[in-house]
Amino acid sequence: MGGGGGGAGGGGRRGVPWQVIGAVLLGGWVLSGLYTVNETEQAVITRLGDYSRTTPPGIHWHLPAPFEARQIVNVTGQRTDEIGCQTRGDECQDRPDESLMITGDRNIVEVHFRIYYNIKDVFAFVFNVRNPVNTQADEPGAVRQVAESAMREVIGRRQLEPIITTERAAVEQDVLQLMQQVLDEYESGVLVLRVELLSASAPPAVVEAFNDVVNAGQDAEAARNNAERETARIVNEAEAYKGRVVREATGEAERFIAVHAEYRLAPQVTRDRLYLETMERVYRAGELIILDQGGGAVPYLPLDGMVRRDRPAQTEQGGR
Repeated sequence: MGGGGGGAGGGGRRGVPWQVIGAVLLGGWVLSGLYTVNETEQAVITRLGDYSRTTPPGIHWHLPAPFEARQIVNVTGQRTDEIGCQTRGDECQDRPDESLMITGDRNIVEVHFRIYYNIKDVFAFVFNVRNPVNTQADEPGAVRQVAESAMREVIGRRQLEPIITTERAAVEQDVLQLMQQVLDEYESGVLVLRVELLSASAPPAVVEAFNDVVNAGQDAEAARNNAERETARIVNEAEAYKGRVVREATGEAERFIAVHAEYRLAPQVTRDRLYLETMERVYRAGELIILDQGGGAVPYLPLDGMVRRDRPAQTEQGGR
């Protein structure tokens, strides 16, 4: 085909044989099945769409596409997800559709929390649950949906004040247990490590009314404590008075019984003793003057001095 006199012996260039091209393509196709699994990962191999095997960390090979395919999953790395808010920089922007929840006493609470989890069964994680984690912003994963549902159920069992004060740790523990129970029922292959309650408070729109309710409750509790303390004081005083009266009455009754027994044994002696004891009590606080009727002298009684001495006492008693 080459013109000129020396065209036949010129030796034109020859193309690459098709066998070489086929061998290169075949080699590249075979090598496409070579893959590496890191220490924190496991690979799930499917053959024609059906599960074939799970490979551990290392260098492996599987049949090239379309016969076999692989999906490498990080199984030991800790995964996190935030519900109720979205962290941007140092701020956590509220997401009302997730954060607002109803408590057991029918109050509204704003809850932001974070979950930590990893994969305990890679086969179950890949095949048993559709979209287990968030793949798109507008399509929350199964783990996120279970976390939000568990938090709403736990919050719905409790009252508002304990949730935002003393029972935060109990809420975290209950949500973790409920999440793990539901995920195990789904056979999701997910292990929940921790639930962290970032914030729990009344929404800003109702915080003033909530503070009024809290203050009213505290005032009621203080009034109740004061009333109980006053009640206890009155009861104690009444019990003391009752005991004193009973003891005095018991003593008087026993004394009367003893005197009556003595009187029955010696009536005259008992009457004389009672008379003497009574006169002793009467004259104990008064002025006592003894007159001897056998003497011939006229006794002198200082009546003026006795009257002057008694007058201040009488005046004081009259003033009272």
